[in-house]
Amino acid sequence: MIRLFFEMVFQAAATFRSASATLELVREYLPDVDRTPTAWCGELWVMRIGLYELYRPKEQVSDRVWIMDHTVQVGTTKCLLIVGVRLSWWQEQRRPLEHGDLEILTLEPIDNSDGEAVRIQLESTADLVGEPRAIVSDQGTDLKRGIEAYRQDHPETVAVNDIAHKVASLVKRDLEDQDRWGEFLQHMGRTKLQLQQTQLALLMPPTPKNKSRYMNLEELVNWGGRALAFVDHPPAVEGIPVDRQKLQDKVGWIQDFREDLTRWQGLLKVISITLEYVRYEGYHRRAARELKQRLQPFLNHTYHRSITAQMLAFVKQQSALAAPGERIVGSSECLESLIGTGKRIERQQSKSGFTKLVLAMAAAVAKPTAEYIQEALAAVSTKDLYEWGREILGRSVQSQRRIAFAHVDSGTKSG
Repeated sequence: MIRLFFEMVFQAAATFRSASATLELVREYLPDVDRTPTAWCGELWVMRIGLYELYRPKEQVSDRVWIMDHTVQVGTTKCLLIVGVRLSWWQEQRRPLEHGDLEILTLEPIDNSDGEAVRIQLESTADLVGEPRAIVSDQGTDLKRGIEAYRQDHPETVAVNDIAHKVASLVKRDLEDQDRWGEFLQHMGRTKLQLQQTQLALLMPPTPKNKSRYMNLEELVNWGGRALAFVDHPPAVEGIPVDRQKLQDKVGWIQDFREDLTRWQGLLKVISITLEYVRYEGYHRRAARELKQRLQPFLNHTYHRSITAQMLAFVKQQSALAAPGERIVGSSECLESLIGTGKRIERQQSKSGFTKLVLAMAAAVAKPTAEYIQEALAAVSTKDLYEWGREILGRSVQSQRRIAFAHVDSGTKSG
């Protein structure tokens, strides 16, 4: 029953309430089950398993790659998450990492994190699990400074850049130098407002992200391609008469970007080929040569030549850090996905800052066999969980709010 609840939360993306309610609905079909867990009971299971996964002993090895990032909520607290995977194991798999491949090495909320704080966290993690062969990150300011400081005393550890963030930064620089890209985004913004309350709302463009907007470039360009095809040859949409004049007035501008969209779609292809290669193959001594073979058609194209050459140069520079015969993980996307899972599970509670549910990120990598669950829940009690919360997290923003406003006059009540 515990395993079924756990799998519903992590594999089926159920909330704690819906997992509890679903199990109650199907209880009569489950032999020998006379009761099902409440949402709170299931939440406690997840947090206890997460705490066990965080602190269970890990083997001290020297071929582990660490992947690290900060996650933030409200307030000044950042949570540093470090996960690890054995390079000797991953090199045999030759596939993108999944949650179950990872070990949680560090999950530590800290106020006002900076480079020195990150260095200290890296040192304490190394004391527990051994020095890493490589550290993968998005090279954010605090992380970069902390990793550089750590490497001064541990030069055998190499620091590599996550391929997706690097590609996004190269593409950002390339597109922001183009007036046409800025014009395209302006048209999209106006069009979204003009269409949202009309029969042409089916053509509404996506909203560009304020943060990491070049990480969703594909969504923006693909919308442009579909919108152009629609304007060129409006299909019959059942129940929605298409006023061709209004269509031209509102979205006809997209036809002026026909050549631009073709070039940007080619850019997406360059990005896709590069990301897929590094996700599967990592950084290694032959990486730049092998990737160049796949990107050769774009090197012959005037528009794509520069950005393609920059990506190849970056992969070559990162791959030079690998020893002969070694492949280093070059993508932190699995960690980003893990953080996303944690945020999904925290949901409304995340508005109060970090809570004990931050442990859901640790629980997400667990392999919940019956034996593992028994071991985890036997090792970590509910009392242990609350003590960890008080020691590591302190009071949440919501708890502070209740204390601050406890004696504030609420004013005149209505009714």
